[in-house]
Amino acid sequence: MEKNYVVKGKMKQLFGWVGFEKSVSAPNEARAREKTLSTLGGNHKLRRFQIKIESVREEPVKAE
Repeated sequence: MEKNYVVKGKMKQLFGWVGFEKSVSAPNEARAREKTLSTLGGNHKLRRFQIKIESVREEPVKAE
C-alpha cells in the first residue's frame, strides 16, 4: 500500500545549497528517499552526493 511522505533536505546549486521539500508516494521510507534522489537527480542534473536528505516523515492520508 502506498503512503505519502514529505522529504526535506538540501541540494547543491551553482551559488550554494538550496533547501527543498518534496511530497512523494511510496510503500516505505527507504523507497521515498530513493524516489526523491532519483527525481531530483534527473530533473536538476545532480549526482547523489549533491543531494542531502535531512528528514523523511509520513504524512497522514486525508479522508474525503
